[in-house]
Amino acid sequence: MDKATNQRHFSVMINDKIASRLEQFCSTVGVSESAAVEVAINYFFDDPQVIDGLMKGYREMASLNRQISHDFSCCEEDADVHLTQYRQGLRNFH
Repeated sequence: MDKATNQRHFSVMINDKIASRLEQFCSTVGVSESAAVEVAINYFFDDPQVIDGLMKGYREMASLNRQISHDFSCCEEDADVHLTQYRQGLRNFH
């Protein structure tokens, strides 16, 4: 954190399309890119529907990931057994 201005600095990667839109917006409105990004971030965090949608999506993904992990745990365990047997066979071969 920059103590003189009480700001944090971080980097965000955006694709060429978004970069072009940001540049066009800033030149049209006459604001700096950092000011435009600050407005966008504040809007994002201040919109309860966006936050609620994100939370709902993360909960759904957590449930889906839990189910996928459960469904494939037997396959993972079986693969681990086969790999262990294969590695032991290689050691015994040498």
